[in-house]
Amino acid sequence: MPKTLSRLQLWEDFSPRTPAGQMACDEALLQSCGMPVLRVYRWTAPAVTFGYAQRLAAVEPLARRLPLMRRWSGGGMVFHGSDVTLALAIPGSEAAASGSSRDIYSAIHAGLLPAIQNYLPNARLVLPEECRCGPVCFESPVAFDIIAGSSKICGGALRRSKAGVLYQGSLHLPFVAPAEIANSLAAEVSRFEKAASLQAAIEKLASGKYETPAWLAMR
Repeated sequence: MPKTLSRLQLWEDFSPRTPAGQMACDEALLQSCGMPVLRVYRWTAPAVTFGYAQRLAAVEPLARRLPLMRRWSGGGMVFHGSDVTLALAIPGSEAAASGSSRDIYSAIHAGLLPAIQNYLPNARLVLPEECRCGPVCFESPVAFDIIAGSSKICGGALRRSKAGVLYQGSLHLPFVAPAEIANSLAAEVSRFEKAASLQAAIEKLASGKYETPAWLAMR
């Protein structure tokens, strides 16, 4: 089966970051990447991210008093802490960034599926008729999410901009290796080398956007 991407750089990011720092890092990565980059990371403490279009007043009562952070991408609430979190930045010059958001989302999850099936052979993509609406991502499968039996294993959301496409996903398969994920997505995988300019961009986005009350409460 053809891979979703012809090439990919893998960034196993072990840096401890605040929720604002995590979201700033994902956005900065898309703004600076010259080829597709997969960032795989974990959280130092439990937190909740929620979709760009969601209202703070609607998600706050469901957050179990955990720190809340609005994502740049869409989708629903995601509880982080035990998951493997993914950020895939695809520059606009790549063929994988063209097409509809639905096509891009399904292609990414179809690419992830073989790595997941190594551990959960019954894992599959959600059919459109199986979707359920709701504010919490892992309680509300949407088309082309990944499930195994009745459990949602992987869900995500997209953000499209002039720079390209950012996929932000959450994978409930903590023992899968980042290299397995990357090799499932791309035919050629190399190591990502972070430039000093990227860290400066992360810090600027974190302080100027994601850490501000206006960002959290914009809706």
